[in-house]
Amino acid sequence: MQGFSTHDGAGIRTVIFLTGCPLRCQWCANPEAFDTKPKLAVYAIKCEGCGDCKRACPKSIFPPELLAFANGCDACGSCAAICPHGALAILGENVTAEEIVRRVERDEIFFRHSGGGVTFSGGEPMAQEGFLRALTERFYRRGVSMWLETCGYFDFDDVKDILEKMEHVLYDIKCMDSQLHQRLTGVDNTLILENCKRLHRLGIPLTVRIPAIMYVNFTEDNLRATALFMRENLPGAEIELLPYHNFGHEKYAALGMQENLHEFSAPGKRELSAAYELFRSLA
Repeated sequence: MQGFSTHDGAGIRTVIFLTGCPLRCQWCANPEAFDTKPKLAVYAIKCEGCGDCKRACPKSIFPPELLAFANGCDACGSCAAICPHGALAILGENVTAEEIVRRVERDEIFFRHSGGGVTFSGGEPMAQEGFLRALTERFYRRGVSMWLETCGYFDFDDVKDILEKMEHVLYDIKCMDSQLHQRLTGVDNTLILENCKRLHRLGIPLTVRIPAIMYVNFTEDNLRATALFMRENLPGAEIELLPYHNFGHEKYAALGMQENLHEFSAPGKRELSAAYELFRSLA
């Protein structure tokens, strides 16, 4: 959970990141959210070889050099709690809906004064449909504003009741070409585009978000195709371009997932300005 967020919806918001995702985007900055299990991150550069982690581990599987961290580890957190150098961390936690509501209660005063609320993010929130429904029902009864960030890859009829409780949806459209989408994310975009159209027909305010990656999806052809799709199917929807960043690269090494790491480049301010002008001209 991330409190006092001002970039994920109106006002001051608490962002709730739900782990698990059906996509494997090559630029993902949150690889710990690929599935729902908590994970041990090992920042080996910080390790001083004191051996406290091995002594704390119930299975004694941690050598001082931290080379076998993924072998048999169940991410219980004993080692991370005792590490004096910050070389170990647990990413993700198992919590109940009531625990989350209690945490959010502390932030409600900021919601009231700023027009904020909670934003569900991920991973992909719909990957934990039942848990998300439990949360939305509780916050809905409390009158808390709810926004949703989604990749759009879900069974629409199964989650329509959740969507109808949202005040706004931030909807990712990675790229319009289905084959390219398959190559970049592991799934094609047929379901994603259809769900986007159906969501718009519900009348829920919608912002299309595009991860802006140079020479990949940040091309004139793709931006134009997206703008035309929005003009035809999503009149009134907003557009937001999110420049690629590599802030999550350290996590891949810490989780032993270097084989999943890809490097891309981001557009500059001039390119972003031109892209926004293209969307305005085709609106």
